[in-house]
Amino acid sequence: MSRSRIAAFVLLLSALGFLAGVLAGRQIELNQADDKLAGHNARLLAHALRVAQESHRLMAAATQGGPLCSEADVATLRVLLFNSTYIRDIGRTLGGMLRCSAAWGKLPDPLTLPPPAFTLASGLQLWVGAANIVDRRIIGDMAAMRDIIVFTAPGAFDGFPEPGSGIDAKIVTRDGDHVYRRFGRAHDLDMPRENVDDQGFAPERRASLCAPDGGPDICVVSRLRSDAWFQLPAMVLSVVGALALAFLAGLCVMWRMHAGSAKSELRKAILGGDIQVHYQPLRQLASRQLAGFEALARWRARGRDVSPLLFVPLAEAMGLGRALSRLVTSQALRDLHKRLRDDPALYVSINVSAADLKDAGYRNFLLDAVSERGLKPGNVALEITEGTPLSDGHVLAMVKALRGKGFKVFIDDFGTGHSNLNYLAEMQADAIKLDRSFTSAIGAEDAGTLIVDHVIAISRELGISLIIEGIETEAQASYLLARQPAAVGQGWLFGRPVPLADIVAD
Repeated sequence: MSRSRIAAFVLLLSALGFLAGVLAGRQIELNQADDKLAGHNARLLAHALRVAQESHRLMAAATQGGPLCSEADVATLRVLLFNSTYIRDIGRTLGGMLRCSAAWGKLPDPLTLPPPAFTLASGLQLWVGAANIVDRRIIGDMAAMRDIIVFTAPGAFDGFPEPGSGIDAKIVTRDGDHVYRRFGRAHDLDMPRENVDDQGFAPERRASLCAPDGGPDICVVSRLRSDAWFQLPAMVLSVVGALALAFLAGLCVMWRMHAGSAKSELRKAILGGDIQVHYQPLRQLASRQLAGFEALARWRARGRDVSPLLFVPLAEAMGLGRALSRLVTSQALRDLHKRLRDDPALYVSINVSAADLKDAGYRNFLLDAVSERGLKPGNVALEITEGTPLSDGHVLAMVKALRGKGFKVFIDDFGTGHSNLNYLAEMQADAIKLDRSFTSAIGAEDAGTLIVDHVIAISRELGISLIIEGIETEAQASYLLARQPAAVGQGWLFGRPVPLADIVAD
């Protein structure tokens, strides 16, 4: 081959490498944008479901405490409002008019409700971005069913989308015909009528995510524009300086494009068993004696720890939630089986999602897992995570079946508004876990301290065990010990989550 042909061949390879590098770099930018949208949608949908479920639970629990809008009835509404997170007022209507509310009391003159923005098939009426009926300076969302109306807090969705993310989003019905809430410039953002997984090199990226079939009629659709390209002058200089290396660099970039996305790495970690499990101790408040451990998933990617608040919702959005749950369960029983056998009073608690409870094979998986390690179902506590839809008959049946087999059932995050008394009655749980946000308020916020005392009273009256999360100081432990000596504590005061090798022998 002549020198001119060799030069032409090398130049051709370099040109191909340059082009491959540009395209691969562009694809990486777009993959990152897609991953960003997927994570945002998972978090926003989960939050929207929590807000909707709190509204529905308040409506279901708002039985009249006496004649309509009597002092006793208004007092009942105020108790419900006090225990809510995302609702700022709850009132009663009659004949299309607001008669009273927890915040305003009994109105001297009933106020006419404006026409709703839309009405769902269930009969639920919704107002979106409407002026408050009593004070038009207050703007928010409202929902009404029968004689109950709830007013969503104006800041219920603060932080969505994340500041500076550049994401536009909508919360809509599945058919896209009705909009619950808009974020950013979303006036022309519609639910896709077809699959948008393959968007090629389009700079505008779109993604959508809906609640599981049979659940609330809620979907999230979002978009993000990505116009970033590699700096061409720098790449041209690098190609001129090392033609062959430019081609190899292009191949490397293409490989990284496939292996470097968060989705690809997380899928590989879960299916390859590379998720780590750390264990946080739970201790009796009175004696500080070890009661058990909570198994917590941990993932380290590219040399950095990734928060479970990010990768767990992403795994569920990718359809890998059940695989992750089973991986954590199997690893926890493998790690702790000897200790649990030596001390039958100990247990390991494992977070369980709605996807697990909808899986017909989940019960047999758990029974086989404990049997293989010579354990009993009582050595395992299942923490039913927030937002688990007990209205789903399959979910509630699975919870009752597992409890009937001897597994402990805990209600997680109790007191945050995701778990009320109706929820507790349906679940028939062995214990409730008070959310750490209330523990941190002890001695600092009167409202938080009152809620702690209220939950302690509930657990004592119903004879249900109480586990209190987030205990970080002796002052908090002393306060709780004085009010509920039989409670179990969890938090940094008693031990941080650590790998198996770092568990301190008690």
